[in-house]
Amino acid sequence: MNDLKFAFRTLGRSPLLTLIVILSLGLGIGANTAIFSLLHQVILRTVPVQNPGQLVNLTYSGDFKSGRNSTSGAGDMDHVFSYKFLRYLEKHPEGVTGVAGYREFGANLAYKNQTIDGSALTVSGQFFPLLGVQPMLGRLIGPEDDVDHAGNAVVVLSHAYWENKLGARSDVLNQTIRVNGRVFTIVGVTPRGFTGMVFGERPSVFVPLSFKPLLTPSWDGTDKWADYWLYVFARLGAGETMATAQAKLNGPYHAIVEEQLATAPDSFQPDEIPRFRTSTLKLEEGSHGSSDQRKQSRTPILILMASTALVLFIAVANVANLLLARAAQRRKELAIRTALGAGRGQIMRQVLSESMILAFGGGVAGTVVAMWTLNFLVLGLSGGELHEDLTVQLEWPVLLFALGLSVLTGLLCGLYPAWEAARSSVATTLKDEAGNVSANTSAAFTRRFLVCLQVAFSALLLIPTGLFLKSLVNLVQVDLGIRSENVITFGTSPELNGYKPAQSRAFFERAEAQLAAIPGVQNVTAALVPLIAGNNWGNSLWVEGYTRDPKAVNHSMFNMVGDGYFGKIGMPLISGREFTDRDTQAGPKVAIVNESWVKLFFGNKNPIGRHFGLSGSKTLDIEIVGVVKDAHYSSVKQAPPRVYFIPYRQSEDAGSLSFYVRSSLPPEQVMTQIRAVMRSLDPNLPIEGMKTLDEQIKLNIRSDRLVLQLAAAFAVLATFLAMLGLYGVMAYNVARRTREIGIRMALGAEAARIRSMVMREVALILAVGLVFGIPLALSASKFAESQLFGVKPFDPLVVAGATVALAVAAVLAGYIPARKATRIDPMVALRYE
Repeated sequence: MNDLKFAFRTLGRSPLLTLIVILSLGLGIGANTAIFSLLHQVILRTVPVQNPGQLVNLTYSGDFKSGRNSTSGAGDMDHVFSYKFLRYLEKHPEGVTGVAGYREFGANLAYKNQTIDGSALTVSGQFFPLLGVQPMLGRLIGPEDDVDHAGNAVVVLSHAYWENKLGARSDVLNQTIRVNGRVFTIVGVTPRGFTGMVFGERPSVFVPLSFKPLLTPSWDGTDKWADYWLYVFARLGAGETMATAQAKLNGPYHAIVEEQLATAPDSFQPDEIPRFRTSTLKLEEGSHGSSDQRKQSRTPILILMASTALVLFIAVANVANLLLARAAQRRKELAIRTALGAGRGQIMRQVLSESMILAFGGGVAGTVVAMWTLNFLVLGLSGGELHEDLTVQLEWPVLLFALGLSVLTGLLCGLYPAWEAARSSVATTLKDEAGNVSANTSAAFTRRFLVCLQVAFSALLLIPTGLFLKSLVNLVQVDLGIRSENVITFGTSPELNGYKPAQSRAFFERAEAQLAAIPGVQNVTAALVPLIAGNNWGNSLWVEGYTRDPKAVNHSMFNMVGDGYFGKIGMPLISGREFTDRDTQAGPKVAIVNESWVKLFFGNKNPIGRHFGLSGSKTLDIEIVGVVKDAHYSSVKQAPPRVYFIPYRQSEDAGSLSFYVRSSLPPEQVMTQIRAVMRSLDPNLPIEGMKTLDEQIKLNIRSDRLVLQLAAAFAVLATFLAMLGLYGVMAYNVARRTREIGIRMALGAEAARIRSMVMREVALILAVGLVFGIPLALSASKFAESQLFGVKPFDPLVVAGATVALAVAAVLAGYIPARKATRIDPMVALRYE
């Protein structure tokens, strides 16, 4: 306790130094704490259910899935299964206690005549029992509710929907709610914090899986083996490992394969059957649920975590340097304490006490910095609004991490200065000034070494940051194959309000006509799959005259669009014609394909007039009438895939579309008019996600922008701290060599020569730091290669730019001490002690 009191008094005598140290450590600890909070929430946190470690996700090991497929944020095509597959496996859960399926879809929710745009999670009867989730209110969906053609029309509300939209009323039980026009009875509310198995998805309601065809009238999804859209998980049985359960599950899986081949042989081409028979079921760890967003976020977050660790190390090195310099200035005080009987342990404990106080002060400051940084992170990830699955609050695991980091920082900052102080004080007592010279020489070497490391770590941050910057520039400048300027986009789903397909088509046509009549609107078009929004819809195809390589995939993305779509959206037509208002169900089926589609199926041949059909029907009834240039489909980073387009007017099940309105007026003004038009058409039909197309594109690359912004901030901070350390070392060295410099000047040394002497040391420290830092940075850049777009891990211009930036910063850091050295008065210097 006495050591702490004395440490507080000692630090109080140097308030500026104390403030600088606390702020330096606060920045480092705060940045690390904020990124760790993001790591904890996105990557480390398990789903809030009973024994999450026993959960496993089912995946498919094979190189194709013939038929229709639809994926969401829960995983790619290897993670989706058919409804029939799930029902068969429910009856034969070998090695597991049970299996369950789920899938989120858009939903219009009408409660007491108030309709909102939300989402529903359709779940099988074993979903809640397998997870062991207990209701907040009422009961949850069970096996008795999920029975084909005989289930119960019940719905469970999510806690967020119940609290935010229904005022957390307890009397909602047994009330009715319309989900996509169908009446359901509310039977329960999920517990707070439970949103399902997918990070990033937050369903408003949960409904039994058997009711899915009624809620998505344009897509049954339960009647075909080759219709893959369900995500499936299981819970391991007692004593089972993932490997043994996987082996046991493959027994019923192969029985499923044979039944599918026997009952739906038209789904396969002859060469596909042996490959399908050799496919296997695989299990993956499921304690964190299943989420593409988690997987995609892992590498960027780990990169940011490594960056903040380097920033903290640089801050620690700076503080250690300051404490070493302070210990050198206090050597007489420490020598006197030693002479009065203080042992080496007491001296070390005293200096360590000061270091720990500074570290805990830095931890307190870091908590504030962490909250600011985390708020920026969460808002950045969610596009300006609070992310549904993230919190800006520092949770207990995060606060404990900050506390542990503060303790570790205090030890790292103080151990060597404490040891050096204790060693120097004993030497001073025994050998007077001789020992002091030795101790100072050792401390000076350590200070230079630490600054060299700081320079190296600054290069380690600056070079990847330069690569991220170049990558983002490439993303911003990439030719998407469309014209996005002055385009407003939004979605609407009349089928979710009970519209029949014919009614939906008529609604879309009226909407196109009335939107086009808005003053300032140049053109209007629509598409089923929204552009650059992360959606991937595809089908397997039969193509006229195509001799398929057995190892190839006859799969293509698709879209349903309005007439004149390509000219209006800016996708150049290469040959053939556009869709027109005459391409209706009364006419022959037509399609327009892109260049990549033609290259796969026809090579250099002209596809106009050729036919293809969807897998399963074997009817080649769709005629190709045009070819358009490749354009990006679901994301900016993804290369343009092969895509075929069909008119939505010819579709039998068009129930939702995204509209694109190009205008010469400001977007805000046109958006107001669009809302008025859509309300006039149906006031109970919600508008989904209205924004400009440019905003949608920026949203698609927002994670890249966020990584760049944070990496740049950390790199600038690291460079500033490193140069601050370099300045401190040079200023200390000039002060330590005051007498030597005075003698040199008294003997006639010119100011330029003195400056040169100081700057040579700066250049040496910079060179040593870069020699180690550049190779480290290039190695680290390979780890970040998956996050780069159009940039190689080694880019000479980026390396040169980072080197020049560090050199300029080093010159600025060294110039002030060098200039101060030339102004030393030789007479004063000769009397300097």
